[in-house]
Amino acid sequence: MKHNLKPSLWLLSLGLCSALAQAQTDKLASFPDGEAWLNHAQQGLAPYWMMEAARGQPVGNFPTFRCDNGQLLNIHQICQELNKGWITPHFGRDYTRMKSRQTYAYAVLYHLTGDAQALALAKAGAHYLIDHLQDKHNGGFISFTENGKPGLEWQQRTSQDQAYALVGLAMLYYLTRDPQLEAVLIKQQQFIFDHYRLADDQGLAWVLKEGDGESAQQRELVAQLDQINGYLLLVAPLLPELHRSQWLGDLAWLTEVMLTHYHHQPEQRFYGAIHHPAVMTQSAKHNDFGHTIKAYWMTYLTGSVLQNSQWQSLAKQGMRTTIRQAQYQPNWSDIAPLLPDSLASQWQGKPVASWRNRPMSYGISSWEWAELDQAAMTLSLLEGQLEPVLAYTAPAFMQVWVDEQYGGVGLNPKSTKAFHWGNGYHQFEHALVGYLTAQQLNQQAATLYFAFEPTEQSRLAPYYFQGHVQQQRFTSVEGLPRLEVQFVDIHP
Repeated sequence: MKHNLKPSLWLLSLGLCSALAQAQTDKLASFPDGEAWLNHAQQGLAPYWMMEAARGQPVGNFPTFRCDNGQLLNIHQICQELNKGWITPHFGRDYTRMKSRQTYAYAVLYHLTGDAQALALAKAGAHYLIDHLQDKHNGGFISFTENGKPGLEWQQRTSQDQAYALVGLAMLYYLTRDPQLEAVLIKQQQFIFDHYRLADDQGLAWVLKEGDGESAQQRELVAQLDQINGYLLLVAPLLPELHRSQWLGDLAWLTEVMLTHYHHQPEQRFYGAIHHPAVMTQSAKHNDFGHTIKAYWMTYLTGSVLQNSQWQSLAKQGMRTTIRQAQYQPNWSDIAPLLPDSLASQWQGKPVASWRNRPMSYGISSWEWAELDQAAMTLSLLEGQLEPVLAYTAPAFMQVWVDEQYGGVGLNPKSTKAFHWGNGYHQFEHALVGYLTAQQLNQQAATLYFAFEPTEQSRLAPYYFQGHVQQQRFTSVEGLPRLEVQFVDIHP
């Protein structure tokens, strides 16, 4: 029997739907649109990284330590933001991972804007890594140089550093499909999996030999996780068939390792390490929302690539739980001094949402904020509507974390921007994912730039996501290939 709603109920239902639609429209209006994300990358982030001092001597040998105003570290007159006990002991070292991460940042800037100078800097960084920082005798990459000489015996280099030596090369390969980069990536991946794979097959080792404060007994989440986000997930689908199959198999194995040995289902989190009960507690190193959300994000995206719906379901639930646990409503008096006048007047009296990095903790670093935002953006793409927290956290990242005078984002708001664990990597990935999310939610095409001449076999995708190529245009700029691609229907 067919039942019809009474007019009053029908009007009530219609009114509720209209109110919900308006609420979603209001939230989306608070989320920066695509143009705002491009301005954020070009005017908010790029000035700090496009400075002459950032480019290195020779160009591509990007410096590890720089002050917030962009100047190089002067150890005889240390700037306040670098004069910290956990930074100063490393001043004599020049880290390979930071050169690679900065290479990644320039590659993303080109990807978003088509800026030829950014692409040239990315290529310079890649060439320096390949020509000067590969260990041609033992294999792999040097972790750092100290006083101009390679630091550490090769067995003492962490598998995480071996992964992050590739993050810039991987992003540049995604843009260029350069065969030299492909060969280096394949060689380094084989080196890591040949040498660091544990005898019990329970993942990759942290180090192979004790030294520099690290132990071969350590079992670290990032030894697995950073292989996935550093290069495997982005590059594997692009490789020739033989290598693609092997890389996808290794990607599946590492994900299984993380879920079997590092994932704690009852608490919906990942252990930062598992070699001792003390390192598994929520107060221990890497047992934070940042590492957990990153592991769930990688698990979801890997499940998408490998068509593993079980991993996708688990990771989606984990992302949603972590996002719920990681957000809180700060006291207005605590955040008001940090907000520009425009946000302060807009948000006063509203339930402003912010991120924290652990339960019962209200501190957070910029990279953790970025990772949480990116997972929330991914859920927004999955659901087709904005996660409410992003109406606050995305504008706050742009207007609170960014240094409006010199550009760039630091470990802390506006400060500590270039040191042995911080530079442009996370902030530029955040901008890329933000742009793709904004364009899709606003039902507009996302324009991205590549640097190769496509063939029918070329795989084109918007970063870690999937999308339909609506239009592509190949041109030559100063004799170099430039491919402009418009993507629609972007989804994880």
